[in-house]
Amino acid sequence: MRVAEIARLTGTTVRTVRYYHKQGLLPVPEERGGWRDYDISHVARLSRIRWLVQAGVPLKSIARILDSPTDEVVSTDAAVLDDLSGALAVIEEHLTEVTRQRDMLASLLERAREGLTVSPMPPRMVAFFDRLEAEAPDERTRVAVRRDRDLVDVACYSGHMPPEAQYLFPGPNDGEDADALVAYGQDTENLTDAQVEERAAKNIARFERTLGPRRCRELADSVDAAAIAPPFKLFAHLGAGGARLAGEMERQLTEAITRWRATP
Repeated sequence: MRVAEIARLTGTTVRTVRYYHKQGLLPVPEERGGWRDYDISHVARLSRIRWLVQAGVPLKSIARILDSPTDEVVSTDAAVLDDLSGALAVIEEHLTEVTRQRDMLASLLERAREGLTVSPMPPRMVAFFDRLEAEAPDERTRVAVRRDRDLVDVACYSGHMPPEAQYLFPGPNDGEDADALVAYGQDTENLTDAQVEERAAKNIARFERTLGPRRCRELADSVDAAAIAPPFKLFAHLGAGGARLAGEMERQLTEAITRWRATP
């Protein structure tokens, strides 16, 4: 048979068949009447090659597997076992990544259907910033809210924001929006050390009022202590004048979580 027919029979292309020839995987048949004449042995070998390719086995490993003289050699050849183990590891890693992408897309689709911003930021955070931006009494406060929102968004995109952090943002019925807007309206660049400490303490107090003792303890028990520092380090790096406040917030929140864990 001709090359086009063997390609059709094995579900591949003429170009792929010729590539396998070039790689030494598929023997080149003799010519008859100016055409390469493939027989059943070529169809069988090409079928085996395609089967292993579809299983994710690399081409360099396929030659070693197909050229082993018996099934017994294949099962005991350390190189073949390593090839197959390596191919399986690659597929499992790819499967993990595809599963992660599927979950992300499902979440984004759900948010889009609900009319929410397509972003990795949790809906509770999105709603918080939406409210404050809409209720800001002046442009300075509005700009500060937007800047903080951008910082949180970057932390979410980069994976620095732990999922539990969303519960530190007040909901619409918590009555904390007015105090938050007052804080956003203040100048953070020229605060004294005492004022920075006071500002951070007010934020922690707001968290505690919003969450309540039981939820504070649950949150403290669920959060990984190592996950607290990264977002504040990012805020300190990107937040310009808010670097000192970010550092103080990290310190006080770490202390608060330790305290919450000890709460009976």
